[in-house]
Amino acid sequence: MNNTVAIFVQHYLSPSMTFIYRQLKGSEKYYKPVVLCSFIKENLDLFPHSELYYKPKISYKFFRNKYLRIFNNPYFKNSYAPQLNSTQENFFIKKLTENSAKIIHAHFGPSGIEVLPLAKKLNLPLVVTFHGYDASTLLKNINYVLRLKELFDYAYIISVSNAMHNELLELGANESKSTVIRCGIPVEKFNYRERTPVHLKMKRGKKIVFLQVSNFVEKKGHRFTIEAFSKIKKFYPNILLVLAGDGILLNDIKKLVHYYNLNDSVEFLGKINENKVSEIMNSSDIFLHHSITSKEGDKEGLPTVLMEAMATGLPCVSTYHAGIPELIKDSINGYLVNESEIENYVNKIKLLLTKENNFSKKSRETVEAEFSLAKSVQALVNTYNKIIGNTI
Repeated sequence: MNNTVAIFVQHYLSPSMTFIYRQLKGSEKYYKPVVLCSFIKENLDLFPHSELYYKPKISYKFFRNKYLRIFNNPYFKNSYAPQLNSTQENFFIKKLTENSAKIIHAHFGPSGIEVLPLAKKLNLPLVVTFHGYDASTLLKNINYVLRLKELFDYAYIISVSNAMHNELLELGANESKSTVIRCGIPVEKFNYRERTPVHLKMKRGKKIVFLQVSNFVEKKGHRFTIEAFSKIKKFYPNILLVLAGDGILLNDIKKLVHYYNLNDSVEFLGKINENKVSEIMNSSDIFLHHSITSKEGDKEGLPTVLMEAMATGLPCVSTYHAGIPELIKDSINGYLVNESEIENYVNKIKLLLTKENNFSKKSRETVEAEFSLAKSVQALVNTYNKIIGNTI
């Protein structure tokens, strides 16, 4: 295969980065993907890839220079200078040359900034996909925003939602060199299941299972889900909330569950793989995902887990946040509430419990039509072709 794309990421790959791996493997039919990175996470069993090249950044000089910058600059928090060291640069140049790379695709803004000088040096096109924190939290860093200007001048920019796309255009991204390509899901792996409608299960006194699958971080809004669930339990006690995932706020959420006396009604599954995700979605009744903007300004892009839940026919309740309203249309294929709004959150859940709807079929139709992996991979390949002039 003569068409090689070099995927550049700073870290390969955390469990939450399934969306990158799906795109990488999905495009193999058209482009040979080689991966360049500075660090390898311990997830090679989850994300196996034969052509994976890494060169660590950490060295004595790295720590010494970092220490000196902090010691000498009281405003270090506003500095932003990710860069490859000379050893890394030489290594990556060798790998790019050996593999006859036609284009570099960096995931996340910081990775794009880091690999930009290398792309310029080799006169290679650079594509950068922004996913979430890199188009939200980091924008508070003045120097990061300044570095983005240089990136926008050279690179082709991909956003995962229309909301993010518009924000990056306001920052100075070139409209003629930017587009929206959502991180679609492999719909065929998330089988649609005909469920007993929730309102009928409630009338019959059956147990109703709520589900959230996500890292335990602030922007996933677990504390609002726990508070809402405690109120729903008073309305209808025969319910269970299943929480899957791991993260820095896990213990805090467990304490909150204890505070609301919900220990017997909330189950923590820990980390789960893709097959398990599909399995527990098929055994659940309602999917909850109360995304919020964190105190540091961190936002979602467009959570693929919502697409997965909708593909299985799970009715979802989420928030007017980032790109989520592009997926869920309130009262049409799910429910949306404003961020941090507990009363309305509870009311929308009660509507699911008491009123008939056709959200399940509408959800599946939405994902099949607009959010499939096949559709996103084709859009990505078309973008590569456009940039380098291919006709494949």
